[in-house]
Amino acid sequence: MTTVDVAIVGAGIAGIKAATELHSKGLSTLLLEARDRIGGRLYTYHPPNSEYDYDIGACWFHATVSNPLFHNALQKKNVEYFFDENSAAVIGPEGPLTANVGPIVEEIKLYAQSRPGEDVNLKTACAEYLTKMGPTLSDEQKKWAPSLLRLAEIPNGMQWDMFSARLANPPYVGRDAFVSGGYKRVLESEIEGYPSESIWTETVVKKIEQTDSGYKITTEDGDALYSKFVIVTIPQSVLKLSVENPNAKGAITFVPDLPKSITDNFSKTHFCALGKVIYEYDEDFWPATEKFVVIPKPDESVSTSTSFPTSEYNKKLTEEEADKLEAFDFPVLAVNLKIVKNAPALMFLVPAPASHLLEENVEKYGPKLLEPIIAKLSGRKQTELPKPKLVFSTNWSSDPFSRGSVSGNAVGDVLVNEGLIEGVKGLRFAGEAYCYEGHTGAHGAYISGKREADFILKQLGY
Repeated sequence: MTTVDVAIVGAGIAGIKAATELHSKGLSTLLLEARDRIGGRLYTYHPPNSEYDYDIGACWFHATVSNPLFHNALQKKNVEYFFDENSAAVIGPEGPLTANVGPIVEEIKLYAQSRPGEDVNLKTACAEYLTKMGPTLSDEQKKWAPSLLRLAEIPNGMQWDMFSARLANPPYVGRDAFVSGGYKRVLESEIEGYPSESIWTETVVKKIEQTDSGYKITTEDGDALYSKFVIVTIPQSVLKLSVENPNAKGAITFVPDLPKSITDNFSKTHFCALGKVIYEYDEDFWPATEKFVVIPKPDESVSTSTSFPTSEYNKKLTEEEADKLEAFDFPVLAVNLKIVKNAPALMFLVPAPASHLLEENVEKYGPKLLEPIIAKLSGRKQTELPKPKLVFSTNWSSDPFSRGSVSGNAVGDVLVNEGLIEGVKGLRFAGEAYCYEGHTGAHGAYISGKREADFILKQLGY
C-alpha cells in the first residue's frame, strides 16, 4: 500500500512547484500525471522531421517584473529568452495599417471594463462606444479601431461576440519575454533534484475519497494510494467534468461531492480554444520583423447597431460556415521565429472558431486561412510562396486532459472560482485558473502551487 504525506494530481508547473516545495521540507510526495510526460500545457515539441523544437503550449514569460519563473531563469542563467517588443507590423487585408487607432482601442477597452449594468460581449461594448464617441472619431478611426480591438480575440481564444467585455483584457501587465530556449529548460530547472521515482506518469486519477485519516486516491487502472493531503492541479475544464460529465475521460469523482461554493461557479468559468500553427520553411523570406499583428476586415455592423446577441461560447462552425470562413475574417498574431529563436518558421496564434478547423485538419484549412496572410506579410502572391517544409497545429481542445488551451471568460463569468482557492479541508487546488496573481499565465500556476504547498506546511506546523 502506497502512502504519502501529499499526493499531487497533475505534473504541470503548478504541481511541480507544489511537489518540489514540499519535498524540500522533507515531506513525502507523489506527482500523478495522466500523460506520458510532465509539464502539462508547458510542452516543447520536437517534430520528427525538423532540427528545431517548438513550444506549442506557453511561449512567453509574461509580466516579467513580477514573474518568479522569469526571475529564477534570470538568476540561474539557464534559460534563453528574448524581449520581442522592438518591432511589430500591423497588417490588414489591405496591407499595413496606417490609421492611428491605438489610443481609440485603449479607450474602448477602458469603456468595456467599466461600463455600468450587466456584462455584455465585447462586440456590443465596442458598438456602444462608437455610438457614444462617434462625433469625436474620424471615418478611418471608426473603420479600423474595431478591427484592432479584435486582437482581444487572441488571448481570449474566441470571436468577440462570445466573450465578456468586462473580463476581455488579461489581468496582468508588464513586459513579456519569449522563451527562445524552450519551456522544457524551465521545467528541467524547476524539477531538478526531485526524485524521479516520485513522478508517476500515465496515471489517470478517477476518484478522490476523503477518509478518516486523509484521502484515498483511485486510478483508472484500479490502483489505490493514500495521503494526508491532495493538491489537484488539473485544468479547470477537466475539473468541471466531475459535475458536467463524470464518465468522460479524465473526469475525477469526489467523495463527498465538491461543495456548492465550488460547483455553483462551474457554469461561470470557461476554457478557451486558442490554437497555434507552425509553418517551417527551408529559409525565411518574410521581413525581419519580430511580430506581425494581423487584423481582420472591418465589421460594418458595429456602426449600425448597439447590441449584438452573444454567440454560444466556443461554438464550432457548421460545414457550411466553415466553407465561408476566410483569411482576414479573424485576427492572428504571427511570431517570426527566425528572430526570436533562429528557426526559419512562423508561429500563428489563432482564436476559435478558426482554431478548431486548423486543429481538425491543418493541411486542408491552412492554405485557405493562413497562407493568404503569409503572402500578404511577405509581399508575395500566394501562388509564389515556397512549399513549407513542415506544418502542424496544436490539439489542446481535443486533448482529453486539457480540453482547451487556457482559461477564458464568457459573458457573466467570474474571473476566478474562489471556492477553489479556499479548498476543502485537506483537498487543495492549484493552476493558472485558480489564482488572481498571474491568472491564465504559467507564472500564475507556479505561484498557486507554492501557495498550496505553504498552506499544507503551515497546517503541519512547519
